[in-house]
Amino acid sequence: MPLLIFYAGVATLGRYDGASLGHLYRSLYSGLGQASIASWVVLLGPYGLYLLFKALRAWWRASARLT
Repeated sequence: MPLLIFYAGVATLGRYDGASLGHLYRSLYSGLGQASIASWVVLLGPYGLYLLFKALRAWWRASARLT
């Protein structure tokens, strides 16, 4: 996910001085160590969306079986 965030930012805003993919990862992992909510959302967000998708799909299939 951080890789996609970095390249989306570069594509939309352009590169800025001092920005690199390595710096983004260092910032992310230091934020994890400091219990930064933003860092945890970036890390666990895709997994949370995956679980939400699976739960909604299971709910949809279960409701289709009942009708």
